[in-house]
Amino acid sequence: MNILVVDDNRDYRFLLDLTLDLGGFKVYSAEDGIEGIEVLESTDIDLIISDIRMPRMDGTKLNAYVRTSSKYKNTKFIFVSGFKDVYSSILVLNPKLDFFLDKTTPSEEILLLVNTLLSRDRTGEFVEVR
Repeated sequence: MNILVVDDNRDYRFLLDLTLDLGGFKVYSAEDGIEGIEVLESTDIDLIISDIRMPRMDGTKLNAYVRTSSKYKNTKFIFVSGFKDVYSSILVLNPKLDFFLDKTTPSEEILLLVNTLLSRDRTGEFVEVR
């Protein structure tokens, strides 16, 4: 399974990359939404994890791009931000596709969510993981 991590904070991006890599995933990284779109256009991605506030193109614009893409419109998308109080109340999330995590969420919990989201088939139903 391929995961795209988009975050302008190099240290946080490295932490997520390492966590997901150790969890058995192939990880692609980008510094902002523009680089993220470049990865999406050249690679098949199964899940996207993106910061919200970034230069050039932020996470909400990246999410809008993903939702209008025929290839990625049903791809799970996890927003992460250090500004939980600000964004968790104003983001309009599709509860089947979009999720929000605070950047203080422990790596183990992020990996658990990723595993849970990727254990569902394309219709959103859980499939047994062996």
